[in-house]
Order: sequence, then structure tokens, then C-alpha cells
Amino acid sequence: MKTRINMIKDNQADVGIGTLIVFIAMILVAAVAAAVLIQTSGVLQQKAQQTGKEATAEVASNLKVTSLIGQTDATHSYVQKLNITVELAAGGTSIDFSKVVIKYINETTSTTLNLNTADSGATATLFNYSEERVGSGTPNHVLQAADLAVVTMDLSLMNQQLYPRKKGTII
Repeated sequence: MKTRINMIKDNQADVGIGTLIVFIAMILVAAVAAAVLIQTSGVLQQKAQQTGKEATAEVASNLKVTSLIGQTDATHSYVQKLNITVELAAGGTSIDFSKVVIKYINETTSTTLNLNTADSGATATLFNYSEERVGSGTPNHVLQAADLAVVTMDLSLMNQQLYPRKKGTII
């Protein structure tokens, strides 16, 4: 004999103000969660873009600045010379500094500098270059892997001294 199981069918739903309040609360919680997710994804996207720009700039520049030292005047009121130590970035190719053009920009003036090939010192439109070589070889104007180069710019000769709380840009 077969056993019959009678199931009670409940065809009625909860209807009322309480159900409406629960439904609205669920929608609000979902909306807040969606807003948090959208905001978090926006912040992460901005950080990823910034990291990508920094990585591209470092790889594309081919030069890595290892130090920048400013020499002040006798009264220490402004920087009159900049000594910039550079090396090749990872995977960088050799750079012939006789073909390098450096632009120094302060808040009022822009000066384009070329390599000083004479030993007379920097002038208003020239910069000096010296090398620290690892291994053998005579210093020349070509920066190669494992070499350090010191670029010296005389800001006083350019009449672009760097005063406190002022900025200068080197391109």
C-alpha cells in the first residue's frame, strides 16, 4: 500500500507595513554596499594609473638621478651650483653627453644648457660633466652601464640662483 503524504499548501503571503519596511531596508543595504564597491574600485584604479605612470617614467627616462647636491654662496642665502649624480637606469642604453641638452627652469626664467667641451668651467649656457668609471677605460662624454656621471650647473652664471622656498626644474 502506498502512503500518501498530504502537504499543506500555504498560498498566503505576508502583506503589511512590516514587510514593506524590511524590503526597503534590504534595498538600502544593497545600495550602500554597491556605493562602497564603486568608490573602492575608483580609488584602486587611480592608484594603478599613478603606479603605471611612475613605472613608465622611470623606464622611459633612461637616466636615474642618484643624488643632487646644491652648493650655497658664502652667506648660505641661495644655491649657486647644482651637482647632479646620474647613472643609467636598468636596461638603459649608453648616453653621449656631448649630444645632451639640459633645460633649467625656475619661476621666472628658462635656460637651455649644452655640454662644456672645454676645460674652462661652466658658463651661462654650458654645463660641466665628469665621470666615475667602474673598471678600465678612459673618461669620455659617454655614460655607460655601471658608470656614474656628475653634471654641474652653475646657477649664478645663469642668474638663476635657487633661493629658499623657491623651486627649479631640470629637464
